[in-house]
Amino acid sequence: MKLEQVFGVSRELVESYIEREAVDAALSGALNETRQIIIYGSSKQGKTSLLQRHVPEKKRITVHCGPNTTAEDIYRSFLRQRDVEIITEKSSGNNREFGTSISAKFTAMIPLFGKGEGEAKGEAKAGASQNETRQTIEFNLANAQDVGELLFKVEGREVFYVLENFHYLSDEVQRQLAFDLRTFEEMGLRFVILGVWRERNRLVQYNGDLQDRVAEIPVEPWEISDFRKIVDKGAPLLNVNLSDEVIGRIFEEAHGSVAVVQELLKKVCEKCGLFETAKVSVRINDLEMVRHAIEDKVAEYAARHIRSLESIAAGSRARRATEETAALFLPYHLVRVMVHRSFQELKDGIERKTLQTLIQQEHKTPDNVRTSDVTGMLSRLGALQAAAKIVPPLFDFDPGTRRVKVVDSTLYFFIDNCDPEEVMAEIPHPDPDTIEREVD
Repeated sequence: MKLEQVFGVSRELVESYIEREAVDAALSGALNETRQIIIYGSSKQGKTSLLQRHVPEKKRITVHCGPNTTAEDIYRSFLRQRDVEIITEKSSGNNREFGTSISAKFTAMIPLFGKGEGEAKGEAKAGASQNETRQTIEFNLANAQDVGELLFKVEGREVFYVLENFHYLSDEVQRQLAFDLRTFEEMGLRFVILGVWRERNRLVQYNGDLQDRVAEIPVEPWEISDFRKIVDKGAPLLNVNLSDEVIGRIFEEAHGSVAVVQELLKKVCEKCGLFETAKVSVRINDLEMVRHAIEDKVAEYAARHIRSLESIAAGSRARRATEETAALFLPYHLVRVMVHRSFQELKDGIERKTLQTLIQQEHKTPDNVRTSDVTGMLSRLGALQAAAKIVPPLFDFDPGTRRVKVVDSTLYFFIDNCDPEEVMAEIPHPDPDTIEREVD
């Protein structure tokens, strides 16, 4: 068996995957209910793997969300994947033709699977037709009930509609979907939402009517006992034996991230020359191997994390200032504060008021760092990361608890093992002499 099949982070389930009663049982139970399902937690903490474990691919219709994705884009994709053809009709003078328009009328062509008579299918121009066993239905793509009725016509009750990377959607789209989910729930359509955040009730904040109508499944925390089960399951498959000292150091460095545990286990095996199941048992008890593995992973994560932190800090330069008010460069100072914090300070998030105080302590003009400025910057943090194509995001601001939290589980490991000043040396400091002036 290959090493990458046993340990490491992969889109496919690795052989060392374990079930956790509190998590797997919760999802299994929710799948047998009628509620919509939300699986949430930091990135690389097993959300997708959990879903793959319990819902076969043939039972999932998936849309991967992005910052520019609209609700209509999502519904169009779901319908297309169910073999529903959508025709957009508009009027042009005295001629009728198919195309796209803001005020377009949509027609869905539903496959009947032999259940009805064939109907004419509009081609490039009205009048041209091709007989198919399809039913034509006019509908409103922006109306959840219309979309739900179409999905039912193609046996929509038999699958789960999955929204991956829900956190990338704009607040407006998330709010719309929170209301549409209520409609789908009443109709009996099942949705599974995967999002990178760490607090319950994220969607309930947008629509209180979802209370008690969604099952929320957090994939965190991971316990040391869970990590031990991963080793106990994966090591025999490779015919490898890791000492308690090696295992303990890996677990300590992971700071609760299953991704880091998996990657360090894989890297340690590589350092020992083990890339597939050994013919004779291999004993790994050298802590130097772990140290080298940590150094390698820090270097690998540094390439992405420093680039992402630089992109966040660069949001400072987009800020304009009047001649009377100095630009605050708050995204830059946010980055500086976060990389200088310890794991203990970061693990539960930093409250907005505490963050404001920390920024003021190092800011050139602390009196100008007002509560409203910090709150505004944090509220735009998600959009800033999405615009910079930071995938997955590093930070999330939860408006309910008013805390900014690390949501890339590998960032804890990186910050704990990097030199903060070396990281900040890689990130250009905003130059007050180049402040853009407000242009009338």
